[in-house]
Amino acid sequence: MKIRNSNHELLRLIAMYMIIFIHANKYLRNYYTGDLWHIFNGLVNGICNTGVTCFILISGYYGIRYDIKKLVKLECMMISYSLLETGILCLVFPEQMQGVILLEQLVKSLFPFISRKYWFYSCYVCLFLLSGYIERIIEKFPQTELKRLLCLCVLLFSILPTLFYFEIVPDNGKGLIQMILIYMVGRYIKKYRDGGVWPSKKVLLIAGAVLWVLNGISHEFPIEFGGIYHHLCKDNSITNLLLALIIFILFKGFSLRSGVVNKASSCLFAVFALNNSLVDVSVVLLKAHGFQGTNSAWGFLALAVVVLTIMVFCLLIGMAREIIFGKCDSKLGEKLKKLEGGSDEAGLWG
Repeated sequence: MKIRNSNHELLRLIAMYMIIFIHANKYLRNYYTGDLWHIFNGLVNGICNTGVTCFILISGYYGIRYDIKKLVKLECMMISYSLLETGILCLVFPEQMQGVILLEQLVKSLFPFISRKYWFYSCYVCLFLLSGYIERIIEKFPQTELKRLLCLCVLLFSILPTLFYFEIVPDNGKGLIQMILIYMVGRYIKKYRDGGVWPSKKVLLIAGAVLWVLNGISHEFPIEFGGIYHHLCKDNSITNLLLALIIFILFKGFSLRSGVVNKASSCLFAVFALNNSLVDVSVVLLKAHGFQGTNSAWGFLALAVVVLTIMVFCLLIGMAREIIFGKCDSKLGEKLKKLEGGSDEAGLWG
């Protein structure tokens, strides 16, 4: 059986690793100290915040097609992962997970989409529901008009927030507006630039390195004035978008086929749901075992291993859940699809 190209599936995995690294770096920063601290922190934040943007660019490039069976599977997965996360937190932090806090966690776990327990998941489901209409807009617009629309949106929601502290949508890019914008950029590349000529790999690597350094320096030495705290390491920064585009194009340029990579990539929502709680647990375990900070690069490498361990553990949980509950998800999705009457016949999602 022919295995589909895995280059962008590998990028999904790397993007997810970068997302966990951002989360872990925030909590475990005291475990690598000394003069190298600013360098390591700048390296991490300078590139790892492109993770979500890379993920959505790939989704836009390949496109999302509404299917109630996929929607049911997504919701079932996130409910089960969220309940598991609540159980882990109750086990490790019993004194905190009580009363109203525990009740809130349980309610959010049962309704992860509506409660926005995970901002990315809630926005992704909205994108999933809107994808057919977005596709119609892209199909109806001439290329020049679509390019103008994207340029206008990039100006309003990316360039202006980068140049100025103020934002029209005050979410630092962690919301539906930014997600739709990045998704449409991915769709535009697929429709009009898929066979186009890009800058050489050398130029892309140099430009990417410059943006990485610029982001890192900006994060370590932000603009601080009164209540203003401004740097470039945000989801909606134009430097972040350009760096993510460069990474996406570089991965687009080579071919990789791996069943293991594809399988692991299909379980990434387990990582989205569980990584934050497992980072918290890792902090507790490290402190309990007397792990101390270091003035060398070993602390940074230890953090990288912790992040990799968390990611692999989450992927294994995702694979185990698919083995145990995958058929149940499919059967429930089939029943709801019959009740829906078939979205293709209704013509609502293209």
